[in-house]
Amino acid sequence: MAESSKSNRRVGLSPPEVTYYNEIKYSIGQDPLVRVGPLQQQPGGIYSVTLSVKGQSKAVALATLMVLRKRIGNLQFQVNVANAVTGKAVRPLVRKFAPEQIVKLYTIAFRTNKLFSFAAARALFGSTFVYPVFKVSVVQFFNDDLSDYYSNYNNVAAFVFRDVLRSSVSGTPIQFSTANQK
Repeated sequence: MAESSKSNRRVGLSPPEVTYYNEIKYSIGQDPLVRVGPLQQQPGGIYSVTLSVKGQSKAVALATLMVLRKRIGNLQFQVNVANAVTGKAVRPLVRKFAPEQIVKLYTIAFRTNKLFSFAAARALFGSTFVYPVFKVSVVQFFNDDLSDYYSNYNNVAAFVFRDVLRSSVSGTPIQFSTANQK
Protein backbone atom coordinates (compact mmCIF):
# COMPACT_ATOMS: atom_id res chain seq x y z
CA MET A 1 0.00 0.00 0.00
CA ALA A 2 1.40 3.38 -1.00
CA GLU A 3 -0.37 5.38 1.69
CA SER A 4 -2.10 4.55 4.92
CA SER A 5 -5.86 4.21 4.64
CA LYS A 6 -6.11 6.06 7.95
CA SER A 7 -5.42 9.42 6.36
CA ASN A 8 -6.50 12.57 8.15
CA ARG A 9 -7.73 14.15 4.93
CA ARG A 10 -10.77 16.35 5.11
CA VAL A 11 -13.55 15.35 2.71
CA GLY A 12 -15.21 18.23 0.92
CA LEU A 13 -15.56 19.95 -2.40
CA SER A 14 -14.25 23.34 -3.45
CA PRO A 15 -17.17 25.64 -4.23
CA PRO A 16 -17.56 26.49 -7.94
CA GLU A 17 -16.67 30.15 -7.40
CA VAL A 18 -13.31 29.06 -5.94
CA THR A 19 -12.65 26.79 -8.91
CA TYR A 20 -13.48 29.57 -11.37
CA TYR A 21 -11.33 32.04 -9.43
CA ASN A 22 -8.41 29.59 -9.55
CA GLU A 23 -8.90 29.05 -13.29
CA ILE A 24 -8.44 32.82 -13.71
CA LYS A 25 -5.51 32.95 -11.27
CA TYR A 26 -3.61 30.06 -12.89
CA SER A 27 -4.25 31.14 -16.51
CA ILE A 28 -4.67 34.91 -16.86
CA GLY A 29 -2.54 35.39 -13.74
CA GLN A 30 0.48 33.63 -15.27
CA ASP A 31 1.69 36.98 -16.51
CA PRO A 32 4.16 39.29 -14.73
CA LEU A 33 2.05 42.30 -15.77
CA VAL A 34 -1.21 40.97 -14.26
CA ARG A 35 -2.02 40.71 -10.57
CA VAL A 36 -5.09 38.69 -9.65
CA GLY A 37 -6.67 40.14 -6.52
CA PRO A 38 -8.41 38.07 -3.84
CA LEU A 39 -11.84 36.50 -4.33
CA GLN A 40 -14.43 38.85 -2.86
CA GLN A 41 -17.95 37.88 -1.78
CA GLN A 42 -20.65 40.51 -2.30
CA PRO A 43 -24.25 40.40 -1.01
CA GLY A 44 -26.74 38.39 -3.06
CA GLY A 45 -24.50 35.52 -4.16
CA ILE A 46 -22.14 37.70 -6.19
CA TYR A 47 -18.42 36.95 -6.21
CA SER A 48 -15.82 39.19 -7.78
CA VAL A 49 -12.15 39.45 -8.54
CA THR A 50 -10.14 42.44 -9.74
CA LEU A 51 -7.26 42.07 -12.16
CA SER A 52 -4.67 44.85 -11.86
CA VAL A 53 -2.94 45.13 -15.21
CA LYS A 54 0.20 47.09 -16.07
CA GLY A 55 -0.35 48.81 -19.40
CA GLN A 56 -3.59 50.41 -20.58
CA SER A 57 -3.64 48.62 -23.96
CA LYS A 58 -3.11 45.24 -22.30
CA ALA A 59 -5.83 45.98 -19.72
CA VAL A 60 -8.34 47.00 -22.41
CA ALA A 61 -7.51 43.93 -24.53
CA LEU A 62 -7.99 41.62 -21.51
CA ALA A 63 -11.28 43.29 -20.59
CA THR A 64 -12.46 42.85 -24.19
CA LEU A 65 -11.54 39.15 -24.42
CA MET A 66 -12.54 37.92 -20.95
CA VAL A 67 -15.91 36.71 -19.76
CA LEU A 68 -16.57 39.54 -17.32
CA ARG A 69 -19.81 38.15 -15.91
CA LYS A 70 -20.51 34.47 -15.51
CA ARG A 71 -23.42 32.68 -13.88
CA ILE A 72 -22.51 29.53 -11.97
CA GLY A 73 -25.73 27.93 -10.77
CA ASN A 74 -27.40 30.55 -8.58
CA LEU A 75 -24.14 32.49 -8.15
CA GLN A 76 -22.85 35.38 -10.22
CA PHE A 77 -19.13 35.85 -10.83
CA GLN A 78 -17.82 39.25 -11.91
CA VAL A 79 -14.35 40.06 -13.21
CA ASN A 80 -13.16 43.65 -12.93
CA VAL A 81 -10.11 44.84 -14.85
CA ALA A 82 -8.19 47.87 -13.57
CA ASN A 83 -5.15 49.79 -14.71
CA ALA A 84 -2.44 48.93 -12.16
CA VAL A 85 -0.91 52.41 -12.31
CA THR A 86 -4.05 54.56 -12.00
CA GLY A 87 -6.26 52.04 -10.19
CA LYS A 88 -9.12 53.03 -12.51
CA ALA A 89 -11.52 50.44 -13.93
CA VAL A 90 -11.00 49.57 -17.57
CA ARG A 91 -13.94 49.02 -19.91
CA PRO A 92 -13.90 46.53 -22.80
CA LEU A 93 -13.94 47.79 -26.36
CA VAL A 94 -17.46 47.49 -27.75
CA ARG A 95 -17.29 47.57 -31.54
CA LYS A 96 -17.02 45.26 -34.54
CA PHE A 97 -13.64 43.57 -34.96
CA ALA A 98 -12.25 41.89 -38.06
CA PRO A 99 -10.52 38.53 -37.36
CA GLU A 100 -7.07 40.11 -37.82
CA GLN A 101 -7.96 42.74 -35.19
CA ILE A 102 -9.02 39.96 -32.79
CA VAL A 103 -5.64 38.29 -33.34
CA LYS A 104 -3.99 41.61 -32.42
CA LEU A 105 -6.12 41.83 -29.24
CA TYR A 106 -4.93 38.34 -28.21
CA THR A 107 -1.33 39.30 -28.89
CA ILE A 108 -1.60 42.50 -26.84
CA ALA A 109 -3.44 40.75 -23.99
CA PHE A 110 -1.19 37.69 -23.71
CA ARG A 111 2.24 38.41 -25.20
CA THR A 112 3.81 38.32 -21.69
CA ASN A 113 1.72 35.41 -20.38
CA LYS A 114 4.01 32.39 -19.94
CA LEU A 115 1.30 30.01 -21.22
CA PHE A 116 0.62 31.86 -24.52
CA SER A 117 2.34 31.02 -27.82
CA PHE A 118 0.61 33.05 -30.55
CA ALA A 119 -2.73 33.81 -32.21
CA ALA A 120 -3.72 33.46 -35.87
CA ALA A 121 -6.79 33.67 -38.07
CA ARG A 122 -7.69 30.94 -40.54
CA ALA A 123 -10.49 30.61 -43.08
CA LEU A 124 -12.02 27.16 -43.35
CA PHE A 125 -15.10 26.13 -45.32
CA GLY A 126 -16.16 29.74 -45.90
CA SER A 127 -15.87 30.83 -42.25
CA THR A 128 -13.01 32.56 -40.49
CA PHE A 129 -11.85 31.43 -37.06
CA VAL A 130 -9.36 32.91 -34.62
CA TYR A 131 -6.97 30.47 -32.96
CA PRO A 132 -5.22 31.57 -29.77
CA VAL A 133 -2.53 28.92 -29.34
CA PHE A 134 -1.25 28.10 -25.86
CA LYS A 135 1.86 26.20 -24.86
CA VAL A 136 1.77 22.50 -24.12
CA SER A 137 1.12 22.84 -20.40
CA VAL A 138 -1.12 21.51 -17.67
CA VAL A 139 -2.79 23.94 -15.28
CA GLN A 140 -3.00 22.31 -11.88
CA PHE A 141 -4.20 23.54 -8.49
CA PHE A 142 -5.63 22.02 -5.32
CA ASN A 143 -9.40 21.86 -5.62
CA ASP A 144 -10.80 19.14 -3.33
CA ASP A 145 -11.37 17.16 -6.54
CA LEU A 146 -12.44 13.69 -5.44
CA SER A 147 -11.72 12.25 -8.89
CA ASP A 148 -8.00 13.04 -8.54
CA TYR A 149 -5.78 11.10 -6.13
CA TYR A 150 -4.18 14.33 -4.88
CA SER A 151 -7.46 16.30 -4.99
CA ASN A 152 -6.13 18.55 -7.76
CA TYR A 153 -7.83 20.22 -10.69
CA ASN A 154 -5.91 19.31 -13.87
CA ASN A 155 -6.54 20.65 -17.36
CA VAL A 156 -4.55 21.65 -20.43
CA ALA A 157 -3.86 25.39 -20.57
CA ALA A 158 -5.92 25.98 -23.73
CA PHE A 159 -9.05 24.55 -22.10
CA VAL A 160 -8.61 26.62 -18.93
CA PHE A 161 -8.36 29.77 -21.06
CA ARG A 162 -11.47 28.59 -22.96
CA ASP A 163 -13.35 28.60 -19.63
CA VAL A 164 -12.48 32.22 -18.77
CA LEU A 165 -12.36 33.89 -22.20
CA ARG A 166 -15.14 34.66 -24.67
CA SER A 167 -16.01 31.91 -27.18
CA SER A 168 -16.63 34.45 -29.95
CA VAL A 169 -15.77 38.08 -30.61
CA SER A 170 -17.81 40.10 -33.12
CA GLY A 171 -19.37 36.85 -34.36
CA THR A 172 -15.97 35.28 -35.07
CA PRO A 173 -15.61 31.90 -33.33
CA ILE A 174 -12.55 31.46 -31.12
CA GLN A 175 -10.86 28.03 -31.27
CA PHE A 176 -8.59 27.59 -28.25
CA SER A 177 -5.63 25.46 -29.29
CA THR A 178 -2.50 23.80 -27.95
CA ALA A 179 0.88 24.24 -29.66
CA ASN A 180 2.51 21.24 -31.30
CA GLN A 181 5.14 19.47 -29.26
CA LYS A 182 8.66 19.92 -30.57
